[in-house]
Parts: sequence; C-alpha cells; structure tokens
Amino acid sequence: MKEKLHIIRHLFTLSAALLLMLGLISHPAQAAGQTAGISVNRSAGVCTYTVQGLDPGTDSSMTLQVSRRNNTAAAYQENIALTAENCPNGTYTGNFSLKTLNGIFDEYNVNILVGDSVVPAGTCDFSLHTGNLSMKAEGGNADTTRTITVTSSVPAGDVVIPGEDKQVYVAAWPEGSDESNAKTIALKTPFVEGNMTFSANIAQAGTAYGKWNAKLVLDNGNSGTPITLATSSYQIAPTQKTFLVQKSKALEKKKSFAVNLDGLKNAYGIKKVRFQVYNSKGKKVATVTGTSKKADGSRYYSEISLKKLNYLLDLYTIKAVLTDQNNNTQTLEMTALADERIQSGTLSVARKKNASCLYKLTNPYIPGNIKKVRFVLYQVNGKKLKKQASYTVTGTSGKKKITLKVPNEEKGKYKLQVYGFTSWGKKILLNEETYRLRKKDMGKNGWFYEKYAGKTYKFYYVNNKKQIDLTDILGLKKSSSTNSNRLYIEVNRAASAVTIYLYNEETKKYDIPIKTCSVSVGRDTWTNAGTGGLNEDSSYTPLGTYSICTNGQSVKYTLKPMLEPDGQTLYARWASHIVGNVYFHAIAVGTQSHYALPSSTYNRLGSPASAGCIRMTVADAKWIYDYAPAGTTVKIVKGSTSKPGPLGKAPVIKTTGGINYDPTDPGVPDSRKKADYKAKRISGYMTKKGKKVGY
Repeated sequence: MKEKLHIIRHLFTLSAALLLMLGLISHPAQAAGQTAGISVNRSAGVCTYTVQGLDPGTDSSMTLQVSRRNNTAAAYQENIALTAENCPNGTYTGNFSLKTLNGIFDEYNVNILVGDSVVPAGTCDFSLHTGNLSMKAEGGNADTTRTITVTSSVPAGDVVIPGEDKQVYVAAWPEGSDESNAKTIALKTPFVEGNMTFSANIAQAGTAYGKWNAKLVLDNGNSGTPITLATSSYQIAPTQKTFLVQKSKALEKKKSFAVNLDGLKNAYGIKKVRFQVYNSKGKKVATVTGTSKKADGSRYYSEISLKKLNYLLDLYTIKAVLTDQNNNTQTLEMTALADERIQSGTLSVARKKNASCLYKLTNPYIPGNIKKVRFVLYQVNGKKLKKQASYTVTGTSGKKKITLKVPNEEKGKYKLQVYGFTSWGKKILLNEETYRLRKKDMGKNGWFYEKYAGKTYKFYYVNNKKQIDLTDILGLKKSSSTNSNRLYIEVNRAASAVTIYLYNEETKKYDIPIKTCSVSVGRDTWTNAGTGGLNEDSSYTPLGTYSICTNGQSVKYTLKPMLEPDGQTLYARWASHIVGNVYFHAIAVGTQSHYALPSSTYNRLGSPASAGCIRMTVADAKWIYDYAPAGTTVKIVKGSTSKPGPLGKAPVIKTTGGINYDPTDPGVPDSRKKADYKAKRISGYMTKKGKKVGY
C-alpha cells in the first residue's frame, strides 16, 4: 500500500512540476526551512548538490530531478531514501556526472522534490563552451602536412568541454561539396584545454585543389553523435618562388629564350611540368615539356626556339601546367613574360664639320640577334623619294650602338631608313629619320692649299672630299702635237703607288696632285742600284729621275711584246717607256686577248710583283699613254708605305678565280662587268665612259 502511495505521489509531483514550468498552475510552496544548492566540476564532469533543512523522521525520501534547460523532459531522476546516516544535521549531499546524463552536453535544471514541495537547487552547466575555442590549419598552400592549432580562452576554472577522456579529430572536405563527404586528416587525440598543436595530412582527404573546409570534431563516444567544436579553412595549390624568362648571348645565338620555374612545391607531388606559350591575342601557340633540374623536382627548365613560334615576334605569356602524381593537372597562378618583340631603337643623324653625317642607331633589338644593319638614304623631292645610297654594316650581333659615317653628297632633304636583318634572313624596318643638308653642311668645295709631309699642295674638294682624279675637273686634254700637258710623275717604290702632278702657274711648282694609282713595282725592293744594273735577269725598279722616253727611243706602244727572263714573250697594253727595259704598262699577258689575265696576277696590284716595270690597271696605263707627253719627268723614289703620296693610295679592285680580265679594260663589255660585279666576282669596275663603280 505504501509503495502504491509513493508511486502516486511521485507521478503527482512530476505532473505538478510540468504544469509549473508551463505556467499553468501556481508554484507549490517550498517546505519551510528546506534549501538546495549545487556546485559543478566541469573538468571532471560532476555536479554536486546539497539539500538542507531535511527531517528524516518526517520525510523518509526525496527525489533528484534533472532536466535539460530547454527541454522539460526529465533527463535523469533518482529517488533517495533519507536516513539519519545520510542526512546528518538535516543535510544531504549527493552528485551525478555527465556520464549519468548519457554524455549529452547541455545546461541542466536541478530540482529536489521533498513531499509535495519542489526545492530548486540551480543550474548545472555541462554545455560546450565552444565560443571560447578557435582553430587554425596552418602551412603553405603546397604543404602536404598542415599544423592544426587549437586555442581555448575560457576564464580561470572553466573548460571548453566538460568531463574526462575527451577525444578530438580533424576532418576536411572541399568547399562546394557536401560536409558529409568530410574525411579525417588528423586522427583522434586527447583534447587539451588551453592550447594544443598537432599535425594533419591533408592528402588523406582527397585530390582536389582549391579551398577546403576543416572542422575539429569531438568524438562523443557516450552519445554516439560527433560534435563539431570549431571550423577553419585552408588552400591547396602548387606554389613556386620564381618563374622567369631568361636570355643570354648563347641563347640569342641559338635564336631561343629559356623559361625557368624554381622553388616548385605541390601537396600531391609532381609528375611533370609543361610550359604553354600564348601570344598577345591570348592564343596558345606552343607547348613544351620542362626538364627537371633538381632531384626534389623543385626546378624545371626549358628552351623555346623562335622557330617553334614560326619566327613570329610578339609579347608572349608563359603558363606552367603541373601534372601531379594523381594525374590531375593544375595551372600555376604565376606566369612569365617573354618579350620577343622588335625594339626599333633610337636613330639619330648628326651633321659633322667635315661634311659628313654620323648615323647612330642606339639599342636596337631583334630576337635572335641582328645579323647586319643596312642604312638606306633617299633624297626627298616633294612626295617622291629617290634612292641615293645604301650602306651595310655587318658584325652587329649583340651591339647596343651601331654607327656609320657617310660623306655629304648634295644639298637637300633626305630620308634615312635603317633595316635590320634577322639571323633567319628576314629584313625588318627598324627606324627612319628625315633631315636636311644645307650649304654649310657640305664642307670644303673647290681649291685649297694644304700641307702634306711638310710640303704645301693645292687640292681640289667636292663636298669636303679630296678628289684623287682631276682629269675631268681640270678638263685635261690628251697630249698631242698641239697640246702638251705639263706633268710630273713620282713613283713611291715602297708604297707601290704613283702620284701625278700638274704644274701650278701661281707657284711655278708641280704642286697640284691630280691623280694617284696603285701599281706593282719590281719584286726586288731592297736594291738601290740605278739603271746600270738593269738587264734581262734583274727584277728591280731603279731609283732616280728619268722621263718619258729617257733614251730618246720609241716612246709609247698600244701593245708591246716584252721578253721575260725565262724566254717567254708577254704582251703589255698601253706601254710608256721610262728607262732601259722599264715601262709603265698594263699587266702583261701571254696572248693578245683581253681575257688572258689570271686573277692571282691582277690581285697583286698594290704590291711589288714585276721584273722591274711599273704594272698598272689598263685604265691607269692608258691615262699615262694618253695624257703624259714625251719628256714628262718621272722620279722613282724609295718612298714610304705610311706616306704613299698627297692623294693617298688609290683603292684596288679585287677579282675572284673565275675572272680573267682587267675590270678597268674598256675592251671588256660593260654588261659583263656589271654581271660579275653583281655576282661579287669583282669588287668594282670602270665603265667604257670612265665611270667608277664600287671603288
């Protein structure tokens, strides 16, 4: 009967408590003198309650009632029999733990039911204080291992997680995917209040790149439901220190540039790296595979040739694409720029005081080096351009400054265009400049008295250029019975040069140099003997003063047979006798043909080569034949190579092995000379009308 009454009373008490909480009935009066209180040990997960004012003689039992704060349903209830032993001085002390509550973290209301009275004991806080908890997943974007740092900042005496034996782990999932896909990256480890640090292997969660979410999870073994305590995020992406385009003299020579990717790391490893090349329009034009240059795979290198880019000069963007050990590809964020564009450089024209212009091209650049530069000069007449001259400068590879000095030819307006030639043969306009030449820019024009080697001579200038053949300027006529030119001829034996002078009526001297010739004198240049030693076996040109027709014998021959020391007869055109067996004459040949002159013999002009005669070009020998009358003084001096004469030493035409004629010979058609000059078989020629081409 007592047991039935107890059950009924208990049910009544629970119903009353429920109605009180719902506010439907009035709170029953608390038993006089009865009080209750609690103390919570969150660290141990134990709540201790104390009830005072009890009378075991009157109240044989009481009920402990624990309910979740936001849920009126009883979480735990215990009937306690009161005795004099467990209730000394009317005070009862008991406890319950978080385990008693099935490990459910929450705030709990604690009440004591004594008879029909409810004695509130207080609130037991077994909730998680995660607001004081923070978590970080630290490390580089390419690190496989990340450091998990968990920090709690609860007040003294408090804990984030109540209870003992608290185990946590870390799980992660890619942003944008369902959290249910989260996988463990750090295994269970005891939770430590305050600060704790441990490692996580992010590769265990998957193979995706980008942003990942991570969570610190409490393994709530009691309730069976894992609880997220804190969250964080981290990035997964390949990283690199530098990604550069490299150029060098060696690479330019190969018409290439290099890409160098250094400090490469990736959380999922590196299988290979490819470099993709995009033009300025964003179109991919080439892909090359990088070569690993370090054992740890942190550096990749490749050379990219302009040929692979079809020699298209542009500003290229290089992207690196990594293939990881899972065969996934990832394009690196960092890019490199390869500037393979033409740099026109700065073109300037400086007018010099000596009637010349200095062309200067500064900092030009064509990828693969500029093989040569060509300056093309045009004379401007209104809107028309007339090509005036073309100058080619070679050996320009790698040079930052290319200069060329050219003589000013005529007043007027000019346009200068400069072209660069690539190492693959393409001609590219680099720059252009327009300038004007005035009278003051033309320098010396006309006659000037100037000194040379201590003597004063009268020179003629055209646009500051000393003229080395005044035949047309002076209007000289050929020597004849009615005309006798007053000339003086000097042979500089050491220099193999001849200078011809005209008598000056002003000074009464032969001080007007009017023509210079490059010749070949006798092979024996050390003999100082005069004419007494001349014979068929001698090979020197005698020093001394003579004249055309010194011996009074026949003066000139259009074609003279000449007997050589070996008994061979050679034929020399335009021969003018000096002394003994010494003549001015064109190079002798074995037959009377215009096409019997070997290049090896012709190319010795300008150096000692004869048996004593003074060999000349056909044009120069014919000039002496035509213009120097009998009796013209001829002085042969030892001379000096450094001082060939006041007009210098005339330029010498060179021929190749396939040429068997003298390029100044009027007996050879101009058409043939022009063709051979264009084919670079001769370095210059003289037309039938006496115009010099190329020299």
